[in-house]
Amino acid sequence: MRKVFVIIVTYRGHQWYERCFTSLRNSELPVQTIVIDNASNDGTVEYIREHFPEIHLIESKENLGFGRANNIGMRYALDLGCDYVFLLNQDAWIEPDSISGLVKIHELYPEYGVLSPMHVTADKKGLYIEIEDGKTDHANSLLSDCYFQSLKDVYTFNYINAAAWLMTRQTLETVGGFDPIFFLYGEDDNYLQRMEYHGVKLGLVPRIQIIHDHQESENSKTKKYRSYRAEQCKLVEYTNILKPFSANKYSIYLYRKWILKFFSVDKKERRQIYNEIVFFNKFKQQVHISRKVNKQKGLSWL
Repeated sequence: MRKVFVIIVTYRGHQWYERCFTSLRNSELPVQTIVIDNASNDGTVEYIREHFPEIHLIESKENLGFGRANNIGMRYALDLGCDYVFLLNQDAWIEPDSISGLVKIHELYPEYGVLSPMHVTADKKGLYIEIEDGKTDHANSLLSDCYFQSLKDVYTFNYINAAAWLMTRQTLETVGGFDPIFFLYGEDDNYLQRMEYHGVKLGLVPRIQIIHDHQESENSKTKKYRSYRAEQCKLVEYTNILKPFSANKYSIYLYRKWILKFFSVDKKERRQIYNEIVFFNKFKQQVHISRKVNKQKGLSWL
């Protein structure tokens, strides 16, 4: 029997808890569930203790974000001898065969370090999954195989969002945990870049599914939110160890770019460059440390 630890980060998600945690109780493959609550302060902790006492609940005194909170769960699972960890969003729940099916596929294809199921919407009438192909032709292959009803067990991809990742122990021991430079968004992009750097494969398993009830918040429509997401994309770019990057050279590049635009009539563009200078200087030292640490094999950040 494989030891699988499910790791869920909670933050004010009452509308999903019953479906999420009950589905784990009904898993064909018994799992141990770890919940890290990010200081919800809305009764989440009390609810879990009362209704799901089998869950190992870790209370954070502050909101650590997605990556740092998951790292706590990963470390706990490693210390208890896990074979796999399964990262699951609080707004998602599994089918009885979701985790057992992923483990079976991994046993057939052990070259994959992370496997993801398909994400089905709550009404089961659509898909909600972000995938990118990049350097391979597997996206076209998947589409073709769907059309001709000849699906393979697993397809290689460069990016799949981290709402439902089955991760092997070896992956954690090679790549480590999530980079704490990311609070929310961008941490899965960064992790997959590091996986590719260390030769760890990512696979999509199309015959296995979970339900992902992703809902856009009102905050996602605001200018502040869009600006934050843009900044996270910049951090993903800065910390990408697949590409050479010099913090000092990039800093000089930004200042030169700003000086050239200093007398420009386009004040908006000048302001954007200035804002990036401020943002980059804020994270410059952390970017340097991140790139250095992430190139090393081992339990980075855990």
